[in-house]
Amino acid sequence: MTFTQSHLSALGATSAVGRSTRLKRLLGPTGKAVFVALDQAVPRGVAPQLASIDATFDAVKAGRPNAITMTRGIGARLTGNDSSPLPWIYKASVFSLEYHKTIDAVVGSVDDAVRLGADAVAVGISLGGASQAKMLEMLTGVVERASTLGMPTVCHAYPSGELWGDRQGSSESVLYAARAAAELGVDIVKTWYTGSTESFAEVVAGTPALVMAAGGAKGKTELETLELAASVMDAGGAGITFGRNVWGAKNPTKMIEALRAVVHTGSPVAEAARLLG
Repeated sequence: MTFTQSHLSALGATSAVGRSTRLKRLLGPTGKAVFVALDQAVPRGVAPQLASIDATFDAVKAGRPNAITMTRGIGARLTGNDSSPLPWIYKASVFSLEYHKTIDAVVGSVDDAVRLGADAVAVGISLGGASQAKMLEMLTGVVERASTLGMPTVCHAYPSGELWGDRQGSSESVLYAARAAAELGVDIVKTWYTGSTESFAEVVAGTPALVMAAGGAKGKTELETLELAASVMDAGGAGITFGRNVWGAKNPTKMIEALRAVVHTGSPVAEAARLLG
C-alpha cells in the first residue's frame, strides 16, 4: 500500500489537514519512504555510533532520508538549532532487550511531539505475551490523541511476546502484530521482515495500513541490506525503517543514498550498490 489521494479522502476535516500534510512530508511524491532509526540506545545499548550522536546524525542527515526516528532528548537537541531540519518522528515509548523486552514504557506523548515540531509520533507494542492487553490500550490512547491533534501515528508492532513459542517471528505472528496495529487505526506499521518477498507480501496484503520493514540485526554485508529493502518493496511495502544497518554502515550517507534508489526509483540492487562506492 502507498499513500495516495484515496487516503486523504478518508481523513475528514480540521485536524485531518495537519495529519495529511505531515504524512505528505514524510512520504514525499513517491508515497514511499526511507526512515532511519536513531532511538536504539535504550533498547539495545549505546553503540559507539550512538555515543557519537552528533557525527552520526550529520552523516545520516546528509543522505537525505525521508525522516529520522528519535526520542525526546536527542530529537529536540539535534533539530532545535537546525536551520534546515528533516522531518522527524518522535518515539514516545521504549523497550529494552535486557530489562523489559515485551513492555514498551511510555516516555512521551502526542502533545510533546506537536510541541517539539515532529511530523509523527511512534510507539512500540509487543504482541503475543502477557503484556499484550496493556500495549493495545496504550496504542489506542495514542491513536485517539493523535487524531485530535492532526498527528500521524507510527506503530512498531512486533510479535515478541513469550506465548508464541516456536511461532515467534513466523509470517503468521508478524501478520497478527501488524494487523492488530492497523485495526487500532495507525497510519504506518513498522514490523519484522519475514524472510522472503512472498511471505512479506502476505503481511502487506493483510494489513490495511502502510507497512514498512524493520532492518533487524546487522547484515553480514551491505549488499544484504539492499537486498532486504528490495524484497520489501517487491512485496508491496511502503518502505523501510533501518537503524544498525544504516548508522552502522561504513558510510551511512552513501548507504541511505543507495536505499533511496531502491525504495524510490526501484533501482536494481546491483545498480544501487554502486552508490556505496
